[in-house]
Amino acid sequence: MSIFKRILLDINALDEAHPAIALALDLAGRCHARLKIVDVVPELPRLAQRYLPAPLETDLVDSRRERLSQLAAEARNTGTTVETNVLRGKPAVAIIREILRSDHDLVMRAHGRVETPPGPFGPVDQQLLRKCPVPVWLIGPDAARPRHVLACVDAGADDPVEQRLNRQILTLACAIAALEGGTVTLLHAWSVFGEELLRSHMRDAELSAVVESIRQAAADGLEALEDTLAERTPETTRELVRGRPEDVIPQFVAAHDVDLVVMGTVARTGLAGVVMGNTAERILLRLRTAVLALKPDGFLSPVRLDAPA
Repeated sequence: MSIFKRILLDINALDEAHPAIALALDLAGRCHARLKIVDVVPELPRLAQRYLPAPLETDLVDSRRERLSQLAAEARNTGTTVETNVLRGKPAVAIIREILRSDHDLVMRAHGRVETPPGPFGPVDQQLLRKCPVPVWLIGPDAARPRHVLACVDAGADDPVEQRLNRQILTLACAIAALEGGTVTLLHAWSVFGEELLRSHMRDAELSAVVESIRQAAADGLEALEDTLAERTPETTRELVRGRPEDVIPQFVAAHDVDLVVMGTVARTGLAGVVMGNTAERILLRLRTAVLALKPDGFLSPVRLDAPA
């Protein structure tokens, strides 16, 4: 199944262990995709260039290039085409420019969350989530195989762009779970806007009727979204969870052993990725599991190949 054709994996080449390589190799093999493994070495600050020995920067780059070559040689034993590169510059910008140059359709990033349990997503992760034009898969130190995939959608979306994004999220979640023989949970978090105010102006029976009407509309929207699937594999279940998405999604992930959360990040294409959706950002601040984040159709990254770093 060719979900992806050219995968970019960003690692810290000097780490002792690289479980993310095995995950990326497995995905590339199942998709018949090419894999490029990169590491980013930031440019030395001008002040540091004045007092550090000149060969130091070259040695730093060469050591990472050599280690990447060793890792690639081992990875090629699986039969997958594997390339490597050492990128220079600001990490997020360098990664996005490499994507634009080489036409990658997925970026996976493994480092920056080395704690056990993993901490929140770091600054480079956040920049990629805002600005990267292709799906971003942020994984933790254990690089768990995605056997239980959670597709987070807004079943009540009226905007056509967001409706298409919902379908993209569900389709991709199902495709990835199918590769692993796993399952998908399609989740929508719903709430009643202004419920406390309504409570003070309505009888209990009237408010209950409003709440049930909103819940039923959310259920119908979720069912209609699932009905758009071309195939009914893998096993898919629907979950309507009452509450704010930033509260109930992390709680659901922790309670149901979710391996991968698939969700959208930028809801408006006109902002060119400078601003991430507020709800998405609050969710990501609280998630500790792997995340695969998608952008809507028409998203334009503010990073350009011909612009200064």
